[in-house]
Amino acid sequence: MRSEAHSKTVFPVGLLLEGRSCLVVGSGKVAVHKAQLLLDAKASVTVVGPDADGEITSLVASGSISYIRREFQDSDVKKNFLVFAATNDKIANRHVMECCRAHNILCCSVDGNWMASDFVTPAIIRQDGLTLSISSGGKSCRRSRLVKENLSRHIEMVASADLIVIGTSHHQMSIQRREPFHLIGSRMNDTGEMLMRVWGIHEFMLLNTCNRIEFIGVVSKEAGIVELLKRILAFFHLKEEEYYVKRGYDAFEHVAVVSAGLLSQSPGENHIVAQLKEALDYSISRKWAGGMIQEWIGSVLHVSKEIRNVTEPLLGSLEIEDLSINYLKTRYKNLANKRIMILGTGMVGLGLMKLFMDLGNECEWCYHVNKPEIQDSWKGRFTLTTLNDLPSTLHKVDVVICTTSSPGYVLHRGHAPFLNQDKDITILDLSIPRNVEPAMDGLTPNLKVVDLDGLKRWYHKEILDMTKVFELSREVVAEHKDLCDKVVKSFQSDNRTE
Repeated sequence: MRSEAHSKTVFPVGLLLEGRSCLVVGSGKVAVHKAQLLLDAKASVTVVGPDADGEITSLVASGSISYIRREFQDSDVKKNFLVFAATNDKIANRHVMECCRAHNILCCSVDGNWMASDFVTPAIIRQDGLTLSISSGGKSCRRSRLVKENLSRHIEMVASADLIVIGTSHHQMSIQRREPFHLIGSRMNDTGEMLMRVWGIHEFMLLNTCNRIEFIGVVSKEAGIVELLKRILAFFHLKEEEYYVKRGYDAFEHVAVVSAGLLSQSPGENHIVAQLKEALDYSISRKWAGGMIQEWIGSVLHVSKEIRNVTEPLLGSLEIEDLSINYLKTRYKNLANKRIMILGTGMVGLGLMKLFMDLGNECEWCYHVNKPEIQDSWKGRFTLTTLNDLPSTLHKVDVVICTTSSPGYVLHRGHAPFLNQDKDITILDLSIPRNVEPAMDGLTPNLKVVDLDGLKRWYHKEILDMTKVFELSREVVAEHKDLCDKVVKSFQSDNRTE
């Protein structure tokens, strides 16, 4: 290994040598190697040397190169675009370099003179029209070769890669069963870093919403990848019917349907689009995702707009906030007279506040860390409190809606005595992990706790038959199959059969 003192900073270029005259001085093993590199670049190659290696003879016999059987002469360098000084004599190689310099011809010496050369030859990978070069500037040829070998394997995996989604949602598991698998807190980054270390996983993003955990990626088709994904996501604990694996076009269609909101707790809701974009941006910031995933998500977002256009007449426009209010209207004949407490100041919490303000409800808005910015028109219309104030504020309200991202219970059995025992109290838990301890449901005769699964069951029972909706969505995705093909072709080899 060469020391750092004997290294050079290189400027990488791709020389277009096809049809150009190039010279190799020397006729041994090293000269053969350099001649072959030039032939790979479709150069017109001449070799000068007194004793031809057997491989040189074979190349001459095949008509691949021209060979001059004699010692080098100064005039040999003329009219050549590039020269390799590849004899086993350092003085002779130095002389070849000096001749090239006198005629402004690029020259590389293969021995200890390399630091005075005009260029060095990197470790090269050519595969399916793709050319990669790796150079350490002479610092470590062994390291360059090692990187080359690893990249070569990686390129082969990319050429056979495909789209894949592996995940689970409220359709596969109840909230109690699904809750431990959500990527909350440090689990998101820990999972991503483990996935980054798996050969064959090229790019990916992790989607974690209140009702869904998904790995969306471009991965090799090699055996064992799915099993590794299941291990890292902890899905190996699950029964087959409790998770799904979708590949290729099925994966493309699935993400399009998800981004159209059709697989959400409230089918047709729009929040999933923002969640998908946030997950993509986060994955890019962590260097988990790049151009391949960006193109995939960009394409499905385009398709999902068309899905929404054709399915909206069947679904209406219903967000989780609307669904919550519709449910409460079935619980209370006069919802506008009820005092509402909203825990959480994120997207859903803010949306609920706007809706209840429009309905004219008196509201308590409770935050933990992120104090919301209050617009002037709202000032004086509600009470802003913190989680620490719950013991003194819970008795005032009829409805509590939990939307925080807290990893633990925000409301638990210890809060029950602070609720007003003389009226019907409804607690909606819209969070994952759940904000409300399940044991609170029915703890007192007038207390009703409803989580996302309960809201989903009510909604489907009350309103919706999704058969026609999914039929229309499949038709829309099928009309855009070319987008899926384009995404896959962007990283697979051009000459692969479809």
